[in-house]
Amino acid sequence: MTTPLVSVIVPVYNVERYLKRSVLSLIDQVYTNLQILLIDDASTDHSAAVIAEFAAQDPRIQPIYCAQNRGVSAARNAGLAKAKGLYVAFMDGDDWVAPDYISNFVAALEAGPYDLLVSPFYTDSPTPQPVAGSLCRNRELSRGQLLRGMLKPVGKVRGYLWNKFYRRSVITALHLQFDEDVTIMEDELFNTAYIMATSRFYYYGQPGYHHVVRSDSATQSLGVIGAVPQQLWALWRIWQIMLKEKRAVGVAVSESDQTSSSH
Repeated sequence: MTTPLVSVIVPVYNVERYLKRSVLSLIDQVYTNLQILLIDDASTDHSAAVIAEFAAQDPRIQPIYCAQNRGVSAARNAGLAKAKGLYVAFMDGDDWVAPDYISNFVAALEAGPYDLLVSPFYTDSPTPQPVAGSLCRNRELSRGQLLRGMLKPVGKVRGYLWNKFYRRSVITALHLQFDEDVTIMEDELFNTAYIMATSRFYYYGQPGYHHVVRSDSATQSLGVIGAVPQQLWALWRIWQIMLKEKRAVGVAVSESDQTSSSH
């Protein structure tokens, strides 16, 4: 198997309690050709010190320290600006990944080749919840299937960044960035633009990403009601992006729902 460089972008804000486990899970990957971008968004705890300590020990870690807190979208944009890998992955600073997570993703991407890879994930609340066997089947996805799975409020595709791998060449060609004025569904906006410009998608059925559920996360702190206005605004923008590609929209809205039950 070839070993292209993979850039892993990790925004960090006040996650000192979780950060050591997160970074160690990347350092201990079976796949070693990594650029680990740790972006501290002006944390008020000791997250920056944790990052500095790891950066001094492992040359693959590239720290970025933001002068002021600007939010997760700005932090991810800072990471994208420094990314050099053939592939780009994202991880949240309080999550962690299994040792073979990246090697499995790279092997699947190279076998395609594919433009985007997505996989199911574990939800740690606080211990990892099992993933149903029906969600662990490898398969290619059409654009419509991927969009539908991304926008569904349940399932293991969803609109998240961290259970997907991307080609940096696509991100660069599209000048893709995260909208820094959006704090809810910024992932879905980015993913929609990426998906509408590409055509080769694969669902890799082996979960390896552990998403840690926290009551003090940005989304949870807004509350269900508080998040609604931004969600509606983001959904409207997603639809506008899709309308720019009428052919792709036709696939997305008219395709049969034969596989939706498996997402």
